Amino acid sequence: MLKQTGCLAQYLNSEYMMRPLKNHKIHTGKEGAMATMGSEESALELSPFYKVTDISSKRDTRNRIFSYKFGLVVLDLIMVQLSFGLGGLVVDSSFYLRGNLNQAVLLFVLSLVVLAFFPAFDLYSYHVIFLRKNHLVNQIKSFGWSLLTFGIVTSILIWPQLFSSYYSITIIFVTAVVMMLVSRFFWGQLLYVIESIGIGFLIVGMIGLINPENNAIEIINWRVIPVGFIFAVVILMVNRYFIVHVVYNTWLRRNFRRQVAIIGSDKNAESIATHIIDRNAPYWIAGNVGESSLDISVSKSRLGLLEGLPGIVERNKIDEIIVTDEKIDKRTLISLLDYCITEKLTVWFPPKLMPIVDMKLYIDNFCGLQMIRLCSQKNPWLFNKLKHGLDALITLPLFLMLSPLFLIIALAIKLNSKGPVFYSAVVMGKNAEKFKMFKFRSMRTDISSDIHKDYVTRLIKGEISNGGNKDQPLKITDDPRITSVGKFLRKYSLDELPQLINVLKGDMSLVGPRPCLPYEYEVYKDWHKKRTSVRPGITGLWQVAGRSEVLFEDMILLDLYYIYNRGFALDFSILNETVFVVLGNRGAY
Repeated sequence: MLKQTGCLAQYLNSEYMMRPLKNHKIHTGKEGAMATMGSEESALELSPFYKVTDISSKRDTRNRIFSYKFGLVVLDLIMVQLSFGLGGLVVDSSFYLRGNLNQAVLLFVLSLVVLAFFPAFDLYSYHVIFLRKNHLVNQIKSFGWSLLTFGIVTSILIWPQLFSSYYSITIIFVTAVVMMLVSRFFWGQLLYVIESIGIGFLIVGMIGLINPENNAIEIINWRVIPVGFIFAVVILMVNRYFIVHVVYNTWLRRNFRRQVAIIGSDKNAESIATHIIDRNAPYWIAGNVGESSLDISVSKSRLGLLEGLPGIVERNKIDEIIVTDEKIDKRTLISLLDYCITEKLTVWFPPKLMPIVDMKLYIDNFCGLQMIRLCSQKNPWLFNKLKHGLDALITLPLFLMLSPLFLIIALAIKLNSKGPVFYSAVVMGKNAEKFKMFKFRSMRTDISSDIHKDYVTRLIKGEISNGGNKDQPLKITDDPRITSVGKFLRKYSLDELPQLINVLKGDMSLVGPRPCLPYEYEVYKDWHKKRTSVRPGITGLWQVAGRSEVLFEDMILLDLYYIYNRGFALDFSILNETVFVVLGNRGAY
């Protein structure tokens, strides 16, 4: 199961955004109504891209003076420090009398472990913590994983020899392999285990930098850690109940309500609106966008039609949008999401609005409802740089480890058929820039590629389908061009391994939309071309969610969903799932 932690959306590209609000239009299929699935291509006209520096959105100036997140973080830090201070006094009344600066810094670093999992469990997301039960349960889960992290830190500090012997390292390696093999059954928990181990080693590293000569356990009375942790759990839970459910959700409720507009006039829209009102959720429903008003107990205005959404957002100071209209077609939906992400509007929609996405992904929680959430990436430039660096960090040692396999495959190809070992093709990369992509040759060199060109062109145009049969692959399954060795390579996706070279060159990423050929790009519709807004990848969401069984436009939607939601957790989820897809031979021909 693929899981996305934190905010679910990452914008298309660090350098490009959509037209500013005053010039942006949401185009629909017919006058005053949303397009249907059978609309012509003219139903959606995508606005041209502009550089971020050329855009000054009015929404940027509408930030609240006081941020509830900032207030919660500061209060949590104060409460944790107070808790460990009390723990020190309870353990030893003279604890601080013989303390020093190192001791204070070390205690501060250790106390941060208590809050390490708060972001992962949405404990700074107001749409989750306003529900008292969710708030309490998520705090307990967070404290449980923090306790595991404390165990890892103290184990390393007290018994460092456990991590220095050959047998210990072997046991750790075998355990890691076993966890990876069974991870698809509890991937969410495995992510927390990895995070816990990572935080544990990070804390130990920070302690080593602060005090390289002595063991932290020798400086700080080790009993302070469990006593301080117990105090922190109790004090944080009491303080958070008072701040969130009394101060924020009662006394200052009006200050923390967010304006929301619902796109749709159907029963689903009415149900969600009623849910928000009945739960006394921290949202103010400004009204709905659609052909008719909502028939609910509390009267809400009909704000207009979808094509006038930019003006509606500006006039009503909308912060978040909920899309419920199931009749909205794919092109209009993508245009709508582009506009919302550009204007930093959080978008919510039910999983059934994009059923292909619901196949594999973790669904977020909106005031107790299962919803998909999209929101703009805060620092896409930094994410892109970190992603590129992580790609290189993983790919280089992997490439060196696989060098013997490269030689074996090369020998098999040469003995099996005439021609070069590698096959290079000019493909479309980021922003439709062409580059040479490498693969192991799996086909004969004396046969034309027209069969593939004709098939793909018809597939993109929608002339080929599986007739609703999910077991029917949408790929050439008996290609006469493929050699016997090539068939084996394709079966286990070994022909893709040379693309590690493309990753090292910076043309590709480990995870991303698959690159397309120029003749495929030529028959793309405008909204299809958005999949080239990021670096292509060796594997992607399409490969693990459906591979050859997915319709072309559903494949595009999966790619766009990945682009909107890029993050390291999602990338690791896709890489993990790719292993099982390859070993299971699913969709490989």
